[in-house]
Amino acid sequence: MPYDLPGKPPSPDHARDVNLTFHLALRVTLFAMAIGVATTAVVLHQARDRIRAHLVHSGGTVARLLSAEAALPRGTFELGLGGIESRLASLDGVSGLLGVCVAVEDVYAAHPVPRRCFGAASDPPAAVRWALARLVGPELHYRGQLGQYPGYKAGEIVVSPNLDEEAMDLWHRIRTVLGMTAAILALNLLIYLPVRRALRPADQILAVIERVEAGDLDARMPRPGLVELRRIAAGFDHLTERLRKTMADQRQLAQRLLAVREEERRHLARELHDEFGQCLASIGAEAAFLAGQAGGHPQLAPAARSIGTITEHMLLALQGILCQLRPLGLEEFGLRAGLEQLVGGWRRRVPACAFELSIEGGIDDLPDELTVSLYRIVQESLTNALRHGAPRHVAVRLDRTARGCALRVDDDGEKRVPDSAGSGLGVLGMNERVAALGGRFAIAALSPRGMRVRAEFPAQAMTPSGNDHA
Repeated sequence: MPYDLPGKPPSPDHARDVNLTFHLALRVTLFAMAIGVATTAVVLHQARDRIRAHLVHSGGTVARLLSAEAALPRGTFELGLGGIESRLASLDGVSGLLGVCVAVEDVYAAHPVPRRCFGAASDPPAAVRWALARLVGPELHYRGQLGQYPGYKAGEIVVSPNLDEEAMDLWHRIRTVLGMTAAILALNLLIYLPVRRALRPADQILAVIERVEAGDLDARMPRPGLVELRRIAAGFDHLTERLRKTMADQRQLAQRLLAVREEERRHLARELHDEFGQCLASIGAEAAFLAGQAGGHPQLAPAARSIGTITEHMLLALQGILCQLRPLGLEEFGLRAGLEQLVGGWRRRVPACAFELSIEGGIDDLPDELTVSLYRIVQESLTNALRHGAPRHVAVRLDRTARGCALRVDDDGEKRVPDSAGSGLGVLGMNERVAALGGRFAIAALSPRGMRVRAEFPAQAMTPSGNDHA
């Protein structure tokens, strides 16, 4: 399982996240609004065209009717449009068909200019009437002449739309459009609610996926009511179970390999100590004896002393190899004493570097696999830092809590590319040890200089039976 370093930028895929229910409701709402606006525009343009066409027909009809009224016989000297109001009132019988306003102008100005609107009384919304007036325009009217005698012009008639009645008719049409839009929005709500209810387990599914990403392979998907999501959840659980078994097998194999490796190291250390150690000690004793008996042969004394010196050097080298193969006192005195001895040895060998060891919690009762792994990781980290980074300060911190063990080794040496050299383990060996116990491992550069090695082990790794579940 890869280790997520702090401060890692989020994946660019998050910028393309889509909320299905939100986008579905948003698109249907925008569609309904677009339909409402477009239909309202169509209704307005149809109303304008209808009013223009109606004005042409109604204006001509009114002009002919009033002209016929004006041509009726009257007194010899009676000129003008006297009684025009009563003549306009004669149009009340067809007022329901007209829907216009009629204004009559008397050329002699003998009578006031009457204006009368025909149609049903109405009180349309002010906004609708204003929009219709702006759409129709003040210049839309029909103008005709009224003659009293042949060749004699008595007045003019001006026919204009009855905007109140037309606006009321337009408002009825717009209300129909608004009702359709509201019906679409209600349908949108009826679709949104069951879809949201059906996709509500998606949050639980995402939470399970996050747990699996964090390494919890025992997490299981909920069983939603939606068939498609239920099939996806079942397939995911099946894959997770196979992954858990595969990783468990890999961890068991890795633990077995590490155990075999440690057993080989233990056996090799025992053989070196019993065989080569005894032989070198015997050679040193023989060399000392020869040097003491070389009084009669002065030329043998330097050779005997040289043999003793080489033997002592080989014993020291063998002791260092034995410490690398199997830490002395780790099983007898525990991990705390082993780490103190390890750090103390580096203090003596590199006095120019300041070493800091901090241990929180009891660590001497940890399982052998975890104890050896922690020791080896510290050993390898110190070796790499001192050999390749030339640090002036190295800090080792080991914390044990109820949630697990966390190990961190920081140094202020030169930044370097992690390699796999040193102690036969290297970074790859440390990663294998951590993965075998179900933990997380990371190595990263510090700013402005230095390196950090971090290993985290779960609580299951701190109990001897935890290996069976790793």
